[in-house]
Amino acid sequence: MKIIQANKFYFMQGGAERYLLDVSSWLASQSHEVIPFAMQHPDNLETPYQNYFPSFVQTGRVTANWQGIRTLTRMVYSLEARRKMATLIAHTKPDLAHIHNIYTQLSPSILHTLKDQHVPVVMTVHDHHLISPQYNIWAHGCGEDYRDVGLVRGTLSRFHKKSMLASFAQTAVYKFHRFLQIYERGVDLFVCPSQYMKRQLIRGGFPEEKIRVNHFGIDEKVFTPRYDHDRYFFYAGRLSEEKGVETIIRAAKIIGDVKVKIAGRGPQSDRLHRLAHDVPGVEFLGFRSPEELKELYRGAIAVLLPSRVHENFPLMVLEALASGKPVIASDVGGVPEMIDDRVNGFLVSPTDDFGWVEAMMRLAIDDRLCESMSRAARTTVEHRFKLDDHYRRLMECYQEVM
Repeated sequence: MKIIQANKFYFMQGGAERYLLDVSSWLASQSHEVIPFAMQHPDNLETPYQNYFPSFVQTGRVTANWQGIRTLTRMVYSLEARRKMATLIAHTKPDLAHIHNIYTQLSPSILHTLKDQHVPVVMTVHDHHLISPQYNIWAHGCGEDYRDVGLVRGTLSRFHKKSMLASFAQTAVYKFHRFLQIYERGVDLFVCPSQYMKRQLIRGGFPEEKIRVNHFGIDEKVFTPRYDHDRYFFYAGRLSEEKGVETIIRAAKIIGDVKVKIAGRGPQSDRLHRLAHDVPGVEFLGFRSPEELKELYRGAIAVLLPSRVHENFPLMVLEALASGKPVIASDVGGVPEMIDDRVNGFLVSPTDDFGWVEAMMRLAIDDRLCESMSRAARTTVEHRFKLDDHYRRLMECYQEVM
């Protein structure tokens, strides 16, 4: 088959890009032809199809000049992206398109081209943007839910990039696309990594008959499990408000005699360093390579996921489980589909600091419990989240829309 893989970026930027690149690599290994489609960007991977990519637009900074206007028009509807997609289809004649995160940098305008050219479309739903102007939805007690927000209130709330201008653009464009039902009409099958996300789409008015659930998988063979530990807890991820890292720091301060290693970078880095200045057990590791992260997982008592938003199906939980590590996680989104409470980890409310303290202390002082949960963690991925099963279900989705 010839398969277009469309996403805003064509380099390792986040979870969606990691999944895109992994799927593309697997498809190529199965003798399928992968045709990438993304925005032009200096960090993009080399590809013979890059001349078909629409031009770069700046989205990192909020500006009220001509560049900002250009970004806004791209968000609403990109004639350039639609034209470039039509040219790509004419030259490659694909069998289907698998789209990921196309909003803002590409816009859903390409769905009209795909429909006009009778190319079936599968979409992996990586976040909440189909049902909310926010990419993330706050957990109960952590923030406001803007799914049904009006244009004025959405603008004044500064929910996006803490900017009224960015929040206005995000809300207005979202409402315009929902009014057009551009995703509902342009996508033949929505593939959700979690039952949680399927429920959210149905609640948002998407037709249930167009939704399939396909949990992400992991190749457990590339992870060597370890059932003992080096007496530290571990967090890996972005240092930002929604990830809830300060919950870990507060818990470490209450416990006192505990080590916590934190890997990652982000906008809250300076604030978190200040918060932890009098907590000697907390160590910030900064950026770590994938190979370094594997070793850090293996040495941990448990891996921590203190998210304050509803996570869809975080890949780092699968990596922790494959490493034979229990996960103490916020009871949010699709996480309960991965963590069996008190079997391969603990589920805790993101606002319950003492619940986090209790879970961490139980594993820190009870080696038998820790080993039992560690072995259950590895069994979870071996029996429920095998990568081959995920790809088999994905191919079934491809065949269904064709």
